[in-house]
Amino acid sequence: MTKMLKNAGRMALLILFPLAGFAQGTGDSVLSLREAINLSLENNFDLKISRNNQDIADIQNNWGNAGRLPTVSGAAGYSYSSNNLRQKLTNGTEITRNGASFQSENASVTAQWRIYNGGRVLAAKKRLDEQEKISALLFRQQANQIVYEVITAYLNVLRFEKQKETTLEAIALFEERMVLAENRFNIGVAPKSDYLQAVADWNSQKNLVIQIENNLAISKSLMNNRLARGPEYPFNVSFELAEVDLPPMANLVAEIDTLNPDLLINKSQAYVLAQQYKEINALRLPTVNLNAGANLNNSNNSAGFTLQNTTYGPNAGISLAVPIFQGGVIKQQLRVNKVLQNTQVIGFAAIKNDLLTSLNNAYVTYKNAKRSYELELSNLEVIKENNQIAMERFKKASITTVEFRQTQLDLIESQTRVINSVYLMKQAEADILVIMGKLVE
Repeated sequence: MTKMLKNAGRMALLILFPLAGFAQGTGDSVLSLREAINLSLENNFDLKISRNNQDIADIQNNWGNAGRLPTVSGAAGYSYSSNNLRQKLTNGTEITRNGASFQSENASVTAQWRIYNGGRVLAAKKRLDEQEKISALLFRQQANQIVYEVITAYLNVLRFEKQKETTLEAIALFEERMVLAENRFNIGVAPKSDYLQAVADWNSQKNLVIQIENNLAISKSLMNNRLARGPEYPFNVSFELAEVDLPPMANLVAEIDTLNPDLLINKSQAYVLAQQYKEINALRLPTVNLNAGANLNNSNNSAGFTLQNTTYGPNAGISLAVPIFQGGVIKQQLRVNKVLQNTQVIGFAAIKNDLLTSLNNAYVTYKNAKRSYELELSNLEVIKENNQIAMERFKKASITTVEFRQTQLDLIESQTRVINSVYLMKQAEADILVIMGKLVE
């Protein structure tokens, strides 16, 4: 578990925003992505259940459950009876007794050890080994999914935080324009419509902040849910710089069979079916058992020919059981097992095809979002400079309100495109890593 936390934290660093201007945090309670992932792996309810299932598989994997170890049992009994006795012996003696008592005690210890059963024990142990491996893979799969959900929730919080920040900056710009438009209207150098348009734009941005704050509150609530915390638990997110260089698509495709938990689980399930086939087939073969034990029997009669009888001592033997006819049940079970193995092969191909499609889509999205981000980032600097020039020109009344308004809208749209391209890029990275099973290793 500790190793898993370290690896999860290491992979988390690849998902942080690589955008200058995002390196910030507000408030005292700042939750980093690494801390969020560690909390989710420690506290998530689904992961705890998966860990318990893994413990069960570990407990059940032993030679006793596979059938190799001998079985030993003990038994003891006591009986008492009272009878009316009437006996005639050959020598002419007659015995008549009413209320004659009879007591009997017995005890035994028996052991049985199956020394041959057609290789069923070995196949069963291999099946248990693989089932324990499957439980570990399921735990890893669950952990990867939880980390992915935490990253997605964290990215959403970051996105809405940045949207809120840029929208507040836009409000300040629109407010400045509104004040200038009002002053120009009051002194009679601009129409009232310019001022009213500035007020409308200003109110529109304020309303947008309300919507963003609503989305931000919901995103934080979902984030807390992933961390097994109350929905209103307060926290702020941190923004760090990171640069990711994903390997070529061909390398990812080559590695997916050995890394993706779904494919690994499918392979292990196919191996389990193969061992079950051997277990079923072993039922058609002879079984040889070694038997040993010790017995003690004692009886006491108050009347009769034998007043006391005691026997005790060890015993040993070997038994052979040969199945002759089982109604075709074993043959039917073997045929069903073969069909299940074929289904497993088909399932593997279907899962891999879906994963390769998802991987390709995520990779294409990542590449295009990265290109868009680089382009929009350089374009944003141009638009910012143009907006500053437009502000100065507007103050000097050298451009119209419509022209100045358009530069402000261009700035807002450019900032939005930068944020969205970063979000798409980082979300695509998370998609690729979860498909490759690399969020938790």
